[in-house]
Amino acid sequence: MSSETADARALQAEDVVAFAERYGHLAVLGVLMGFMLWTRLINLDRFRNADAPAFSGIDSYYHWRTTDWTVENFPWTMPFDVYTGFPVGNYTGQFGTVYDQITAFVALLIGLGNPTQADVQLAALIVPPVLAVLVALPVYAIATRVSDGNRFAGLVAVFILALSPGSFLARTMTGAFDHTAAEVLFMALAVFTTALALRSAERDRPVWELVRSREFEPLRATALYATLAGLAISLYLMVWPPGVVFVGILGVFFAVHLAIDFVRGVSPDHVAFVGAIGLGIPAIIGFVFADVYTLKVANYGLLQPILAALVAVGCVFMAWLAREWDARGIERTYYPAAIVGLAVAGLVVLAVVLPDLYSTIVSNVTSRLTPIDPSVTAGTVQEARPPGDFVEQARREFGMGLYLFVGGLVLLALRPFVGKRYRAEHTLMIVWGLFLTSMAATQVRFWYYFILPVAILSGYTVVQVIGMIDVHPPETVRDVEAYQVLTIVLVLLVLFVPFAPQIAPATAVGVGEGADVNPIANNWEGSNAYMQANTPEPGNLYGAGNASELDYYGTYDPADHDYDYPDGAYGVMSWWDFGHLITTQGERIPHANPFQQHARSASAYFQAPSEETANEIMDAINAGMSPRLDANGNVTVDAPEDVDNRMPYVMIDYQMAFTKFGAISQWTGPEYTSQEQMLNTQLFKLYLQDTQGMEHYRLIHESQDTVSTQAGQSFSEVKSFERVEGATLSGTVDEVDASNATATVRLPVETNTGRTFTYSQGADVASDGSFEITVPYATDNSLGPDEGYTDTAVTANGSYEVIVGSNETYYRANATVDEPAVYDGESIQVDGFEETTLEDILGVNGTNESTTDAATDGGSSNDGNTTSSDDSTERIGLGGARVTTP
Repeated sequence: MSSETADARALQAEDVVAFAERYGHLAVLGVLMGFMLWTRLINLDRFRNADAPAFSGIDSYYHWRTTDWTVENFPWTMPFDVYTGFPVGNYTGQFGTVYDQITAFVALLIGLGNPTQADVQLAALIVPPVLAVLVALPVYAIATRVSDGNRFAGLVAVFILALSPGSFLARTMTGAFDHTAAEVLFMALAVFTTALALRSAERDRPVWELVRSREFEPLRATALYATLAGLAISLYLMVWPPGVVFVGILGVFFAVHLAIDFVRGVSPDHVAFVGAIGLGIPAIIGFVFADVYTLKVANYGLLQPILAALVAVGCVFMAWLAREWDARGIERTYYPAAIVGLAVAGLVVLAVVLPDLYSTIVSNVTSRLTPIDPSVTAGTVQEARPPGDFVEQARREFGMGLYLFVGGLVLLALRPFVGKRYRAEHTLMIVWGLFLTSMAATQVRFWYYFILPVAILSGYTVVQVIGMIDVHPPETVRDVEAYQVLTIVLVLLVLFVPFAPQIAPATAVGVGEGADVNPIANNWEGSNAYMQANTPEPGNLYGAGNASELDYYGTYDPADHDYDYPDGAYGVMSWWDFGHLITTQGERIPHANPFQQHARSASAYFQAPSEETANEIMDAINAGMSPRLDANGNVTVDAPEDVDNRMPYVMIDYQMAFTKFGAISQWTGPEYTSQEQMLNTQLFKLYLQDTQGMEHYRLIHESQDTVSTQAGQSFSEVKSFERVEGATLSGTVDEVDASNATATVRLPVETNTGRTFTYSQGADVASDGSFEITVPYATDNSLGPDEGYTDTAVTANGSYEVIVGSNETYYRANATVDEPAVYDGESIQVDGFEETTLEDILGVNGTNESTTDAATDGGSSNDGNTTSSDDSTERIGLGGARVTTP
């Protein structure tokens, strides 16, 4: 081989190495991001091939609602929704935000300006995964910057982000159409741009004198980066208004680091300059673009700009105080204590001057930022509960990431003591990481945020450990030392092994393959489809003719956020978990929804100890009141008389009876001392007893799918009921011994699933032999939604059998009840009684069946569409209800 050839090959090798060193990190980053996208889109077709828009989470259905609205009204977002929260409607809050505009814009691109529903659904399925993949960019950049430009730290951070099978992946896959991915992306961008601004401030050292003398050139770079940070923070708050907690975290960071700077002899002006601009911009934008003027966390209102303004002003104040401190020659070490004292004093003043703002801040600090005072009712929400085992969940989600994260916090704090420069961005990482740790320990929903500091500081820890061992790239292969090889192998083992399929309890690929349509949404789809097709349009109840005033895609923005519904508008009573499904699948108006709006009044209704109490609660709701139940089961308000029936429909699923009653009973009402007490509540009398003995409620539909108990009982997964005035059957039997006589009515009924049962009800006979019994079922089906009524799917198989008698003497007659009589509360005279015997009565149906046989409810189980549960009575007690021993 000639020397020229050898030199040429050496040069080529050097070129390859140089190219790899320059661009290799981009190739690895691209592969990791490609893997993130693939794992999130594995089951895309499973959702696209569904018959209707389908998603994996319940909240996703409401994002579908607001995004679908935005597509129809682009570029505007839905300000207020009249199709939820009846009878007042609801401000959409953290829905109907920039996230919906992004998705709607993608849908318009897919549909070339005129998207179909399939185009909108495709956008909804791909936007969350794409946004999640983009999170890798700021994570890589932050980890690299914090690690003094070490790209390997950024790659390690993205590696953990990509392979984590936890909450971040589960909530950003296709089908998880929620703002989670956008939240994480914009928070990461806000942290990254803030870090850029802090680095620029420490480099260029802006001070007040430059501002006062209008020497803007030295301020330009820092002001630009701080402006970018302010815009990123503003976008984050617009995507998720409850993200105002991040503003509070930044406030703590600025307070801590400004104090650190002053104590160590550095002017606080530099970092305060970033805080004043970076938080001043969200304050200005928030005041200009606030949707509502309230202090509620979930609304983009006054809370976000007020808190941002307080942080911005606080930064300026701390810089000013530092100057005054120096001017008076006070010892600098006392400065942090003074800041703490002033902060406490400020909270006291805030509690006096703005008690609502103070209460909002304190409640969120104690229930979201820290696990000090979690709400009892929030504990009934799955995602608002604390993790059962923090360390174990971290191991499942991040592998060794938690330990590397803790190590990173320690190593950052130790930088000043080991001769390394300590910068403001390091304080930001520590404060931000500690707060997200506390949030993750408070509510499991925040684990999708927790992955950010875990991944970033894991990357930092790895490169610091490698640096301690002094592992540098060798000049040639022959120069490689054994300890360098062992170090690299050890690092790879620490990173890869916890995510290995043979070891990890779950993998990113496995989680991606498990993405599926929400089973609850599947259960409710048929019932909501029935409601949409067979109940009157909102606004046309009982033929009011105002359906045009409640356009599903209309724009409504009542000044007091209390919409005045037109005559003929009506609500649907159900538990709040299912409100979004009623809105989106049925296009009907739920009373309670997953915003937990009206949760207490819904809780009171379902726990009502009698039909009369349930109607009293319903009347109070229709009158605009907020009824509750006291510890004795009494209604806390007095409903006015002659209130229109504006909430005629009730929908109940098996979970409400078997697993959610404990959560329902947490909101209001008595402590339960027996299962019999629970079985007498409105919920169980409707769902388990099919309205037996009730005067004003009738079953109108039940789902085809069933749930079976271990005892062999079978129940339809969802049942729908209607409240009606009821027709009164009245008559007189002169021959009967009235002193010991009763009147009983029976009606054979068949549901849409083919199940049959006998509705029955009884009453005492007056001294003159007369009786009155109010019944909810008609014997014909003559009315429908066009007239403003229900096309019931549960029909009578014959006429009412009316039996009056005592001992062995009985009289029997038959009666028909047309549907208008049930709605109008007409009285129907029953005549033609003939004497009969008990044997003849029992022979009518071949059995003495006067109540629903729960064992036949729903018939046989359908393979693949049933859910196994325990015996209903046993399960009620074991399902979390508040049962206590008297």
